[in-house]
Parts: sequence; structure tokens; C-alpha cells
Amino acid sequence: MSSARSYFQLIRPGVTLAVTASALASAIICKGEISLLLFWPVLGILLLAAGASSLNQYQEWEYDEKMERTKSRPIPSRDLTISDGLRTANIFIISGFIVLIYTGNLVLFGLGVFNVLWYNGVYTILKRKTAFAVIPGALTGAIPLMMGWVAAGGNLTDPVLVFLSVFIFIWQMPHFWLITLKYSDEYKIAGFPVLTDTFSPVLMKLSILAWLLTASAITLYFSRFSIVKFVNLRYLLAAVNLAVILLVGYQLFIPKKISFRLIFIVGNLYIFLVFALLIIERI
Repeated sequence: MSSARSYFQLIRPGVTLAVTASALASAIICKGEISLLLFWPVLGILLLAAGASSLNQYQEWEYDEKMERTKSRPIPSRDLTISDGLRTANIFIISGFIVLIYTGNLVLFGLGVFNVLWYNGVYTILKRKTAFAVIPGALTGAIPLMMGWVAAGGNLTDPVLVFLSVFIFIWQMPHFWLITLKYSDEYKIAGFPVLTDTFSPVLMKLSILAWLLTASAITLYFSRFSIVKFVNLRYLLAAVNLAVILLVGYQLFIPKKISFRLIFIVGNLYIFLVFALLIIERI
């Protein structure tokens, strides 16, 4: 009998919560406060994220089965059947759409539909074809920010939202390329094209650092466009950026063995601190 734990793993709680948190943070930055009016939009985003993750596992279970890091997922490990995965995905996605329709915000609903179609209908298929699928795929990380912003009554053309979206879009490149660098052999076994077939390890590392530097440069423009107004927060944001670049650069090029775990922790902490500072600025 399938356990609740298996269904919980199916929705990939870490990814689902991260997507939801980014949308909520965007909404708070836009609105300047935490409002109960955000409950239904955020719930809808949570349900869609859970459904998209479940559908992705349904779509890729045969590939997951071939990789050490993913073969213990619910479907390839046979804890859940393929039908269980598809049914769960449908329940979450349909529920998410219903909740977003209930909010009465058609733009929010449209963004939700687009993100599911883009993630499960374009990116998931494209990454079987090209190692550069992460570039269009990174759009799925920026859309939740737009959804949160719109849910809070903001405009999609707002410069603050544009910068936030570009920042999170660019930040995903070093994140996913680090995963590729770490698990390239497993991806090859599973049949995915990988960048390490095109780029040398050194070029991969330089590319990761270049994307990180670009993301950092975007945050430094927050001050120029009055996204961050307080001088002390500007200095703190600059210090955080410098510390992250130096630490990641050191880990990539100095030790004989890269500490991927440390880099991932620092990267996630970096995102958290950037959004935390923006929320503090707005509230």
C-alpha cells in the first residue's frame, strides 16, 4: 500500500515550497505588507507547483530509474504506480487552477496555465534534446514571481518586478549547471545530453562563475533603480554579493574536490538573504 510519505515525495516538497515562497516574497515586496488577501493566490500557486512536480516525475520516471540520485523516487522505486503519479498530478493541477479562478484574477490564472505548460510541456521535453534546455527552462522560476506580484495588485511592467524576474532567471543558470557538473555521469547514463560533452570542466566552472557574477551585478542595480533605498541595506547587499562570489569562486577553483553541498547551501542562503533584504526594505 502506498504511504503518505511517498505522495509527499512525489510533489518534491523542497522545490514546491521554494516556488511558493518566491511568489509570496514577490507579493510582499509589491504590497509592502503581509495580507490575508494573499492566501488564496498563494495556495493556488502551491497546488500548481505540487502538481507540476508530480507530473514531471510521472513524465521522467524511466530516466529517474537509471540515475542513482533519483532512482529512489516514488515511481521508479515502485512505491507508487505510474497511474498514482498521473492521478496525483491531475488532482493538484486541477485544484490549483480552480483556486486561481476563484481569485477572479485572470492574469494570475493565465500565468499559472502558462507555467505548467512551459515546465511540463516544453522544458521537460526539451532537456532530453539539448543540454541548453535550462536557459528557456529558467523562465519557470521567474513566472512565480510574476504571479505573486500580480496577486498583490502589481503591474507586470513594473521595473522592480522586471529586475527581480531577471535576477532569479539568471541565478538559476549557475544552480542547474552545478548540478550538471556534479551528476554529469548519471545524466549520461540516463540518456540526457550534458554540457560536459561540449564544455571542458574548466569552462564549465568559468561559465558558472560568470552567470553568478551577472546575477550579482543585477542586485547591485537595485540601488540605482530605488529598489533598495536605505544606505545600510545597500552596503549589506553588496557585502553579501562579494562574500558569495569569493566563496563560490574559491570552492570551484582552489580545492582538489569541489564541495557542492557547501556551494548549494551558500547559493540558497544568498537567494534568501536577497529577498529578505528586499522585504525588510519594503515593510
